[in-house]
Amino acid sequence: MKQDLTEVPPHSRPRRLFELKFVTRIALLFGALGLITLLFSMVYSIRTAQMSLDAEIHNTLQQHQRTILNQFESRLNLLDVYLQSAAANRLFASIAEEQSNLDILIEDMAFMFQDSALGTNLDIFFITDSNKNVLMDAGLPLYPIAEMVEMMRPPIHYANQWHLLPASNLTALIKSVPFFDPASLQLRGYLFVGFAVGQNRQFLSELVDQAGVEVVKIGLGERELLRYATAQYSGIRANRGVFDKVTMLDNMYLLSRPLNIGNNTSDLWVEVGISADRFASAAELHQRTFFLLSGGFLLLLGVATWLVHLNHSQSINRLLKYIADTQSGTRNAIFEPSGIYEYNQVGFAMQHMVRDLNVAATVFESAQGMVVTDENTLILRVNNAFHEITGYKASEVIGEPLNLIQAERHEEDINSEIAQALTAKGNWQGEAWGKRKCGEHYLQWMNITAVYTEDREAIQNYVVTLIDTTERKAAEEKIEHLAFFDQLTGLPNRRLLMDRLNKSMHNATNSHQHGALLYIDLDDFKTLNDSRGHDVGDAFLTLVAERLNHCVRRTDTVARIGGDEFVILLENLTENKTKANQYADSLAEKILHQFSVPFQVGSTEHFSTLSIGIALFDHHSIGVDELLKQADLAMYQAKAAGRNTFRFFNPEMQQRVLEHLAMANEIRTAIKEGQFELYLQPQVDNNEQVIGAESLLRWHHPEKGLIGPTDAIAVAEETGLILPLGEWVLERSCQILSRWQRQEPMQALTLSVNISARQLHQSDFVHHVINALHRTKAPANLLKLELTESMLLEDIADTIHKMQQLRKHGIGFSLDDFGTGYSSLAYLKQLPLDQLKIDRTFVDDLITNPEDSDIARTIVSLANGLSITSIAEGVENIEQLDRLLSFGCHAFQGFYFGRPMPLEDFETLVQDKALS
Repeated sequence: MKQDLTEVPPHSRPRRLFELKFVTRIALLFGALGLITLLFSMVYSIRTAQMSLDAEIHNTLQQHQRTILNQFESRLNLLDVYLQSAAANRLFASIAEEQSNLDILIEDMAFMFQDSALGTNLDIFFITDSNKNVLMDAGLPLYPIAEMVEMMRPPIHYANQWHLLPASNLTALIKSVPFFDPASLQLRGYLFVGFAVGQNRQFLSELVDQAGVEVVKIGLGERELLRYATAQYSGIRANRGVFDKVTMLDNMYLLSRPLNIGNNTSDLWVEVGISADRFASAAELHQRTFFLLSGGFLLLLGVATWLVHLNHSQSINRLLKYIADTQSGTRNAIFEPSGIYEYNQVGFAMQHMVRDLNVAATVFESAQGMVVTDENTLILRVNNAFHEITGYKASEVIGEPLNLIQAERHEEDINSEIAQALTAKGNWQGEAWGKRKCGEHYLQWMNITAVYTEDREAIQNYVVTLIDTTERKAAEEKIEHLAFFDQLTGLPNRRLLMDRLNKSMHNATNSHQHGALLYIDLDDFKTLNDSRGHDVGDAFLTLVAERLNHCVRRTDTVARIGGDEFVILLENLTENKTKANQYADSLAEKILHQFSVPFQVGSTEHFSTLSIGIALFDHHSIGVDELLKQADLAMYQAKAAGRNTFRFFNPEMQQRVLEHLAMANEIRTAIKEGQFELYLQPQVDNNEQVIGAESLLRWHHPEKGLIGPTDAIAVAEETGLILPLGEWVLERSCQILSRWQRQEPMQALTLSVNISARQLHQSDFVHHVINALHRTKAPANLLKLELTESMLLEDIADTIHKMQQLRKHGIGFSLDDFGTGYSSLAYLKQLPLDQLKIDRTFVDDLITNPEDSDIARTIVSLANGLSITSIAEGVENIEQLDRLLSFGCHAFQGFYFGRPMPLEDFETLVQDKALS
């Protein structure tokens, strides 16, 4: 009896033909695909290399052909020059000598050509009369002209043009000039010169040598006229072929093209050839690479196949072990995954199946309350979670109807809904009120599923799951509050504000009612937060929210949208815009008045002001984002107006913002296109001798012309463009200092450069300055950096550290606008300053205002006390100069000594003063 193969163990069953392991099949398949891909890649590489080689050969042959054509043209041009110049010279000489014998003229001309330097290059030279009778043949004897003369057309046809005459014994290019009787000036004949195209082997050999080729052939139509080869070459006699197409013959690359020289030479062609040994074969270059890559690929494929085979075997063994452990009854057997995804999927699926069987036994005791009833909804079984949710023990509810745990407070009767759903679908789920044993009502999520008999004709059980949703409802409400309300103040957040604002603007469109948006920002809140801590800041914000809520109607919305930013939304004010404006105005006044009362923050009182921007909206209003932007702009106008006030939005604000953005873009373009220039204003000593200058920025605007930097600097400061602009000013100033070192009167002049606060507080500011000096080779001791007092208010320690680092390299410092800021004298004595600059506001009224005079005198005295110099800016008349001199000031700057001027004008000024 034949044995059934299914009863044979796998390891003893004979292997069938072509029965391979899956991994082996995959390896063979991908190996074959890899080799095919490699083969196609190599073929493509060889083809690409061959195309590149063909292009190189074609270009080389074309270059050699151009060399040969140039030699042909040079030879003909040489003959042409001699022909024209010699004939004319001889004719005029004969007239001057009053010679009239034609024979003598002919002999002289022949003698002249044969005796000239052209004789070695002249193939054909003969003279005919007007009827083409040969009067004299002085050409080389190698080239008989009889047959060629017979084929000639009338001699005048060849005057001043090269023509090809293809005789059987001589193919030549000829050209003639007429000559006349010196006495009568009558036409007496023609002088011909020619070049033997088809017989001049010497010229062809010279072409081969000069062009650097192995083969040159000259042909006419299908007939080869002449060839010259320096290598073994036995090509066919006539090989005109296709022009500009490279062919290969006798190990030679050949290229033909028309020889367009002279007239009617369209059938004349030249062919050049170069040895194929000059170029390495593309296939030979890639053959070894192909074999090396193929061998390496096969080796790697074998190693990879072996490694995959090991992994495959290991995975199978782990799967079989897990199956054996499960079959032996081991509970909680664990499948150990291997490196093969498919086997892991099978193993984990089996593990989950086993666990599901274990879980099924305990699922009834889940966290959800579960009830099993009979077909009449009498309770048969409950789990422990049911007891925890309802308070009923199993013994108390077994046999009781399911409505024992249902509350009577349903807003609608859902029993009929449940019955209909069970009849139609066999399942119902939804939220319903439940009742605990203690009588407490609670919300629960119920899922009732009908269990049918096998024939699905009747219901035998109901399975009910219960989930207490009381905590979930509370969590949902908390999540909603977190999503839409500010956690610190309890006010609506930006998200809820935007939602209400959208609805309000939509309602305004329908009702034509006006509304208003108040954008509120606390003035100087950062100081409170930084000085007294975030806890005090948070407590203060809570008090602000309460006070704002007391100022508005119940229907209005007060929202917190940022750290110290609040927004009030006023809805349904009135259809009259003026009245709506008045209401918003009065509310803003009320808020400002409320905030005049101090806040009790902890144990201390805190006074705070705020700035308010107001934007109205109606059914014609723009989008929500634009409305917020308008209110924000109005708020910034309130801050600019001195704070603790409010401003309504008007279109001029937006126009100024647009102009601000436009100027920022223009500044970027100006930096990129080099539209800025440095003007220099002289600085003089008490003898009015120029001791230096201050670099002042000027802008060559393409539309507005030359403008000052006042507006541009402000915009650059706000947008951060002051950094690249400041770097350019510093670099250009160093270039000017370096330039002055090559001019005798300028070598000792200092140059002051204004530094912005953003530049100074850059972490790599010192590095930028030192690099600029090194790149330009400018003397550091002549560079003076001007700082303003406002910079000293920000991180004075960092400022002093950077100044000391730069001072080590010899760079000087001047404190600009001194007396207008809030400098601390304690810090002033720590700063490594070289100069105090008296601000022009004190110099303007120096003569008429005693207070300004006293301030200027005090600054000079302070500078002397600190052992540093002082300089006054804005000096415009002799009276101011004399008064400052009397105070002991010895350096000055202003229109009295010179306005800001271009570099060249400043240098001219200094040179003139040096000569005077």
